[in-house]
Amino acid sequence: MQEKFDWLPTESAPELYPMNIHSGNLYFEDGESVYIPCSGSANNGWGKTGSIHLQGNKLRPVPVKLEVTWASFKENKFYTGAWDLPKEKILKLFIEGFVHYDTRKKITYSQINVGCAPGGIVVVWLSGVGNQVEIGRYQAHDTLIAMSDYLPGNPTAIQKVAFANLGKLDDLLEKNYEKKGGIQFGLWDTYRKKYNWKAKIEIAGHKFEKIGLKMFNGEAENLFDEVLLKNEFKERAVPSYMSFMIANVKGVKTVFEFKEIDEEEIFDLFKKSDTSQPIEIILRMNEDLTNRRLIFKQGSKELTIDKIDVNNTWEYDR
Repeated sequence: MQEKFDWLPTESAPELYPMNIHSGNLYFEDGESVYIPCSGSANNGWGKTGSIHLQGNKLRPVPVKLEVTWASFKENKFYTGAWDLPKEKILKLFIEGFVHYDTRKKITYSQINVGCAPGGIVVVWLSGVGNQVEIGRYQAHDTLIAMSDYLPGNPTAIQKVAFANLGKLDDLLEKNYEKKGGIQFGLWDTYRKKYNWKAKIEIAGHKFEKIGLKMFNGEAENLFDEVLLKNEFKERAVPSYMSFMIANVKGVKTVFEFKEIDEEEIFDLFKKSDTSQPIEIILRMNEDLTNRRLIFKQGSKELTIDKIDVNNTWEYDR
């Protein structure tokens, strides 16, 4: 009998490149499936949770195959593909799960996220509270879909015109899209490159309580207790978000959150690093929490990460 887990499918797309899943399904070994939901125009962010639809049984086996066809509005294209999924890898991750920081109880993943990006890139992640891991990267090919099938309510629609309207961004995102010179093909494979690094603190009178990481490749992890005590170097993608929690001798916990780390600055630091040496990203400050700095360190070389808000901090009182 197949093991079953409580999970739902969802979709994601880069903020600057809206898309819509025309048809998408995750198939089980018995031939049954669940569909991948999608908003009319999805651009919720690469690897982030998108649409959620309750459907069928609450408990499901792990999927063994993915089929998806989607409209890439900025490209004025449809893409399609079908791939076998690594069943044993997915099953192992579901069984292993992870520990929730607040409860210290073991839980497991609750979503399978299918990301679709320009160039026909598809990435699948397992997602849970504070944790997300890539399952695989797949390559779709372009295809043709009649507008009468895609937009049955407007069968005479011209694809280029319809996609231009459906792919409209808000003013800020549109300016960013234009600033980048259009579609950045290959960007999502660049995001997947990993480096040997870890986060640490150098703050007198404080211990490292917890670190929350989100990476540009869509992966995420929370480290605390024994795992953080060991705090081993690990192959990780470049961080887009870091949340440091520290505790003083009285047990008072303080969070320092670095949201939306500047992509250009942080990638420049990693790309110029020596791949033969591990990297440390260090939160350093005085014992009274003044003179705050985030440091990129490799060997004896230290560089300050400047484009961050060191004052985004609060006391954690749970």
